[in-house]
Amino acid sequence: MPIRPPNRSPLAIAALAVAFASLLLPLPALAQDDPPAAPASADAPWSVRGSVSAMSDYVWRGVSQTQEDPAVQAEINLEHSSGFYVGLWASSIDFTGAGEEDDGIDYELDGYLGWAGELRPGLELDLVLTRAAYPSARKGFDYDYTELEGTLSFAEYYHVGLAYSPDIFGLGGKGYYWNAGGEWPLGDSGFGLKAQFGHYDLQDAAGDSYNDYLLGVTREFGPVKAELQYTDTSSYGPKLSEALDDATLADGKVTLLVGWEF
Repeated sequence: MPIRPPNRSPLAIAALAVAFASLLLPLPALAQDDPPAAPASADAPWSVRGSVSAMSDYVWRGVSQTQEDPAVQAEINLEHSSGFYVGLWASSIDFTGAGEEDDGIDYELDGYLGWAGELRPGLELDLVLTRAAYPSARKGFDYDYTELEGTLSFAEYYHVGLAYSPDIFGLGGKGYYWNAGGEWPLGDSGFGLKAQFGHYDLQDAAGDSYNDYLLGVTREFGPVKAELQYTDTSSYGPKLSEALDDATLADGKVTLLVGWEF
């Protein structure tokens, strides 16, 4: 099943910034009477962020996107201090099961444009428009789609979201994905706990819907973040197996993810 991630992920990444003022430190004492220069970040509204990740299985909305094999992913985006951002995300993909005709797809490339910011203290909104594409697809396997997703974060640890596509996976029908969850730090241990429930309404596109569940434990090592997660689905019936992926790819599974953020 074509994809985007999760909750781009998703994904919080350390910003790159260099203070221009530091270049002034070697100047002679004559310049010291002037007011100190402001940090470059105050005059540079743009920042670049990125990440690379590896995982034992790429599971998206409860379903493996790689035939339960490992995957690698990369992302880079440009963010403005106003909250607007634009970026590219890529992942290795394998939709072709044993005995199926090869669709030629071995990677996905997503371009996205969004805005994230605080609506009021304790309430944040993230809106993102994504175009998912599969450039290597053979003729007759057109899975490209556009999706608009909104996520509200509140009470520091919780979120609810809704994603909508007018033509999901190129099936000719609409898709809606509802989700709610949270992520909590476990004291000062560096570990965290996360949980999410989702409902994927594909009645219009595939004649059925299903639920998905995620439980995860996270651990940060500076810019490196590891996550061990358990995912599963319910109500993933024959209609979805025929229109999308085989139901065996939606079974419960444990996955390890490791990512480096910069």
